[in-house]
Amino acid sequence: MPVSSTRARVAITAAIIGAAALLSVRSAYEPDLWWHLAQGRETVTGELVRANIFSFTHPQYRQVFTPWLFDAGLYRAWQWGGGAAVQAVQALLLAATFAFLFAASRIRAPASAAIAVLLLGFFAIEARAIPRPHLVSFAGLAACVWLIERARARGRASPLFLAVPLVALWSNLHVECVLGVVLIAGFALAEMAWPVALSRREAFIALSVAGVAGLATMANPYGWGVLYYLYENLAVPGFVEIAELAPPYWPNYRGFFVFLGVAALLLLSQPRRLSVREVALFVLAAALGLRFIRLTPLVVIVTAPMLAARVGALVERGLDRRAVLVTALALAVAASPVPVSRLVTGLRAGSAALTPSAFFSARAVAFIRQEGLSGPLFNSNNLGGYLAWSLYPDGRVFQDSRLQAYPRAHFEGILAASRSQAEWDALVAGVEWAVLSTPRPNSLSGAGRFLPTEWATVFWDEACEILVRRDGRYAGLASAREYRHLRPGSDPFLVAGGLGGADGDRIRDEARRQGLDNPDGYAGLMVLCLAGDAASCPRTNRRDSR
Repeated sequence: MPVSSTRARVAITAAIIGAAALLSVRSAYEPDLWWHLAQGRETVTGELVRANIFSFTHPQYRQVFTPWLFDAGLYRAWQWGGGAAVQAVQALLLAATFAFLFAASRIRAPASAAIAVLLLGFFAIEARAIPRPHLVSFAGLAACVWLIERARARGRASPLFLAVPLVALWSNLHVECVLGVVLIAGFALAEMAWPVALSRREAFIALSVAGVAGLATMANPYGWGVLYYLYENLAVPGFVEIAELAPPYWPNYRGFFVFLGVAALLLLSQPRRLSVREVALFVLAAALGLRFIRLTPLVVIVTAPMLAARVGALVERGLDRRAVLVTALALAVAASPVPVSRLVTGLRAGSAALTPSAFFSARAVAFIRQEGLSGPLFNSNNLGGYLAWSLYPDGRVFQDSRLQAYPRAHFEGILAASRSQAEWDALVAGVEWAVLSTPRPNSLSGAGRFLPTEWATVFWDEACEILVRRDGRYAGLASAREYRHLRPGSDPFLVAGGLGGADGDRIRDEARRQGLDNPDGYAGLMVLCLAGDAASCPRTNRRDSR
């Protein structure tokens, strides 16, 4: 192999690994990560999760499908290396995605064109590069695109045979294995109707492969449950709006919109090269991405080879390769939703990167264990997975973000009760304590529904608030640890106004306790500073300067 070729391959491999690492070694707010780890922990003990075991409200509700193999593998990675190992798994899956897309694009285009398309698509993928099993589907779909490009180049269906074992394995890792089957079937049907790369005989073989791959989606312990789970996913937006199933918006998904616009221009600029299949594929992927945030990377994955072919054609006509790469890089930088420098300066590795203290509170979990809080609890939706991971089996959650893991009526009941205090009190009648999300109040969080006349706040920090019933099982804890004056959202200056009165000693005690419970916070330090604690004043100044 020529030295120059070896150097090029090493450079491209290093770039792929570096790009995957940039998207993985950083802080990530991902509530679903924790119940994947919790389910993986159960699976490695030999108990495949088939019911909602972490919930006290619906513990017997069937789980028609879970990505059990992904969950078990992720948990083993966590056991081996904590958060850093999880980030390594994420980087490996992203690197596989980029590598398959590069290989697929190279079949029809030079390396410069393939690199240009991947540069342009980098920030369209970046927004969804989070540690969840859909990363397996990124890699699986990219592998299917590569197999299709190989079949197209050879004029034979035989390269697609690998799709069958691929989908069989994939069906144990993520529900979107079905999309891989759809991609191959769409290619085969298009070639049968309008032969371009395959003869009709080969197209029929390709369609048969897609059919066998469709059967392979059931090569998992849940069988046809993968299809039913996919149906449930499609039904979710009908009763509750969640972020990943909402349409993308500017500027957070700027990378997707820029890629979409450039892709449309490239395809329209060479109309004679367009096939019915390519038009249909682009339109479908664009429509799905415009409707669901979750599917925004799909347009990059399925169109990369066709776009690289267009860029390659421009290079053949005399467009300088360096100009292509510089233009793609400039567009990628313009598409970044944050300053590109933050990708490097914001590198974070390890468990702390996956447990940002602004959303997940290790101190709250320590408090729960220290005070012996156990049994059924109410929790904000986004904390369900983290609490299941941290507290199960002693603590059983009210809800979590797996909307398919509960009957639809459960979430509809929470939404309805959030509009009436009497209905809310009836809803939570079976719980003695609650853990609420401080920074993300919404209709499923319980914010504002736990009245101070009946509930006492016994812990709070930047991420969450813990409340117990005043007259229940934890009445003693309510009496000893309640925050009566310095509560979440309190103005420390107004609270400090009571320092000279009868409650002055209690206010000081709450401020000192808040400094321990919430060392990253401001309110407790400010009250202590106003109370004359000189050591606290410089610390409040440091908080102000952040």
